[in-house]
Amino acid sequence: MKGNLFCWSLALSLALVNGCQPRKKQSLNVLNVGGGADLSALDPQIVDGKIESYVIEALFEGLVTQDPKTLEIRPGMASHWECSADGLEYSFSLREGLRWSNGDPFTAEDFVFSLKRALSPNLGSPWTPFFFTIRNAEAYYKGQVSDFREVGMRVVDAQHLKIRLERPVAYFLELVAHSAWFPVHKKTIEKFGSIEKRDTRWTRPENMVCNGPFVLSSWESGRFSSVKKNPYYWDKESVALDEIRFHPVSDTATEERMYAAGELDITYRVHVSKISHYKETGELHLTPQLGCLWVGFHCERPPGNDVKVRRALGLAINREEIGRIRGFGKGLESFGVVPPGMNHYEQQAQLFQEDIAEARRLLAEAGYPNGKGFPKVELLYYASDENRQIFEAVQAMWKRNLGIQVDLVAQEWKVYISLLQQGDFTIARHRWYGDYNDPTTMLSIFRKDDPCNYLRWSHPEFEAVMLRAQELKNEAERIKCLQEAERIFVREMPGAPVYWEASAHLVSHRVKGWYPNVQDTHPWKYISKLPAEAK
Repeated sequence: MKGNLFCWSLALSLALVNGCQPRKKQSLNVLNVGGGADLSALDPQIVDGKIESYVIEALFEGLVTQDPKTLEIRPGMASHWECSADGLEYSFSLREGLRWSNGDPFTAEDFVFSLKRALSPNLGSPWTPFFFTIRNAEAYYKGQVSDFREVGMRVVDAQHLKIRLERPVAYFLELVAHSAWFPVHKKTIEKFGSIEKRDTRWTRPENMVCNGPFVLSSWESGRFSSVKKNPYYWDKESVALDEIRFHPVSDTATEERMYAAGELDITYRVHVSKISHYKETGELHLTPQLGCLWVGFHCERPPGNDVKVRRALGLAINREEIGRIRGFGKGLESFGVVPPGMNHYEQQAQLFQEDIAEARRLLAEAGYPNGKGFPKVELLYYASDENRQIFEAVQAMWKRNLGIQVDLVAQEWKVYISLLQQGDFTIARHRWYGDYNDPTTMLSIFRKDDPCNYLRWSHPEFEAVMLRAQELKNEAERIKCLQEAERIFVREMPGAPVYWEASAHLVSHRVKGWYPNVQDTHPWKYISKLPAEAK
């Protein structure tokens, strides 16, 4: 009896001791993503970089979103919408009980404020043309209309919004899904400056108020940026991840090593030497994308202001050799600027071809026979090991084929994008991804007044054709106009197309909900990560 009592007492003591010990903290579901470089900014109405868009799409949500597989338009902050029979008016109904990440009520007025901010000329948003489909939006931006109430976006009540267009736009909802349409929090914007002031501290983690599935928790130069689950998001129960960390890694080989070590779940890109290996493991996601890379010329500076020089340099680039450097295989060589896969757009036959003899003839006609007398120029590019190899090859081609010396200048992302925006370059690497699935996304940026026309190119024939396409209601005729615009671009060659883009990511088998698509768009709310033991 005494022995049994002792055993019982010992068991009770152990139970009490164990019960008093702190429970092991449940591990968070954290996704680690390669970011490519440090973030330059996080203002959705200003930023135009792909690296930044990854984070912004976690923090904000617009009226509509896109299906992660098909890219079809889905309800976002709006639960549903209607379009008038003439295609000119959209009526959006917001979900009930929407809130900002600080708990403030979210209303239709927030979208109207955000549009007014985006159209403020002093803000300098690169996305203003995205809003010119709205009645009087362009006129307001250009100062031709002074009263914002004349712009075709109005509040019906707290939950209802109407948008009136200048003309029917078949891809309007795809425009609305773009991050340029993401709303910003009025009180926070005004707390840190006027509606037109940019680069204020409202985007810092301690200040930012957002409306997406995540909130910004950290952002430090040289370290990962972090977003954490937003407790006020309307669909928070569908968000599987607790946190996403975006790691700035400019060196592809380093990024691959981090992935192999389990420090990254998704990479920003893939090192050429590893493509074959990861194809076999099933971790490589290599997908054609709506994007193009070109060598761009500052068209207001010599020698880029001479079409003969531009064409000579463009015709002297061997695109197959560039393709071998990238390691994605043949078929991505670009001889136009509108990539394959665009809705309704019939890909045009090869619009030009590499021709060394013709390139030499043109350079001689421009006054530089065999490169003699050609001015010293620099080619600016974003510093990464892949870009270095590509532009060292281009540099060698121009030296070998044309007898000219072009110096290479590599800059880290923030400096590179700033120099492009300021027009502080002579020749530069340019890359553009389609923001929506229509050929205008690739052509409109070359219009004279477009904020993203970093090439400073202007051509009256191109302008006239683009304007005509904008006014046409017949889709077949509109596409013919856009094809003509592409032919003019290639003929004048303000930028020499080099290759079509393809997204290449390593994605861990533990990651679910990441689907390849032509826009490389992956809404974070649909992505989850399995525990290590459940690969």
